[in-house]
Amino acid sequence: MKLLVTTFYHYDGDPNGIEPQFYYLCKVPEAMGHTVDFFDFNYMMKAGVERMRRLFLSMVRGGNYDAVFIATYRDEFDQETIEEAKKHSVIMAWNSDDEFKWEKYSRDRAAWYTYMVTNSATVFTEQKAAHPNLLHAQWACTGFWDGMNTPKDIDFSFVGHAYGPRREQTRYLKRAAGLVSFGRGTGKIPSPYEGQTGLKVAIKKLYWDLTPKFMLPHDLVEHLSTIHFDEVNKLWNRSRISFTPLDSSSGNVMQIKSRIFDQGLSGTLMLSHRAPTLDDYYEPDKEYVPFDSIEECVDKARFYLRNEAARRKIVEAYADRTRSEHLWSHRIERVLREAGLG
Repeated sequence: MKLLVTTFYHYDGDPNGIEPQFYYLCKVPEAMGHTVDFFDFNYMMKAGVERMRRLFLSMVRGGNYDAVFIATYRDEFDQETIEEAKKHSVIMAWNSDDEFKWEKYSRDRAAWYTYMVTNSATVFTEQKAAHPNLLHAQWACTGFWDGMNTPKDIDFSFVGHAYGPRREQTRYLKRAAGLVSFGRGTGKIPSPYEGQTGLKVAIKKLYWDLTPKFMLPHDLVEHLSTIHFDEVNKLWNRSRISFTPLDSSSGNVMQIKSRIFDQGLSGTLMLSHRAPTLDDYYEPDKEYVPFDSIEECVDKARFYLRNEAARRKIVEAYADRTRSEHLWSHRIERVLREAGLG
């Protein structure tokens, strides 16, 4: 099958980080054997939004695509552009964050597309009757980073962007349970010398470890403020337990984040907020460990750090469930089949 995937390559505008949806919607279908072309609407928009839309339509008209995947974001495309594109291919919007974006963004655009794919099971159940072209596909795991046998040299970690309530949560967990955090807003950045050897490298590593990050060269810190998705996965692979916060960026909703599934083959124990419908995907205390308060999170982190056999049992069940049900290849196959393209 021939696909055009439309998203952006650089994560959150940072030229040194790769957007995870590039892996989910572009690299996974390639690995499945599909022919995939990629259109970076964020990069193309540097020439202006109207020119970007014309270039997009030119690709759709001439590409003979079976389907076009668009990772919805803001207002890159208008209804007129999507209606024209629908004359030439099946146009699928792939939504994220519909737990809080449906009412103010996705709902009004649903009819534009041949199909709209929502990540929210609740939105799908409640809105399918009103929007017959609505499909459901939850986040999933790429399967590209298997860390089940990777040595675990980090006891308890958080990897990601510490925004909103995450800042105070990670600070508290550092004090109470030894949490080590990596990424933007955490104050800790992975060493750029990881995996390198030699006397000069050892000196650089020492300088990196001992020097407060605000004193390091600005361009070096900026370069690493957003962690490359490959490095994110490698950090999960090295972690015995991963703090998995599910607060939305708006701060008023608990939502299933992609990390719930991304971590699935890492060999880490997912220590996660409870969230609506999460238990539909993983069984609590058997495939992941839930908590309701930050104090409970501390207690459970300490328990599983002391009990490796119990930790490993949950980790293996987590990986088995991920492999069997929650890979991106599963999601994409089902969506294509439900769209009549299987």
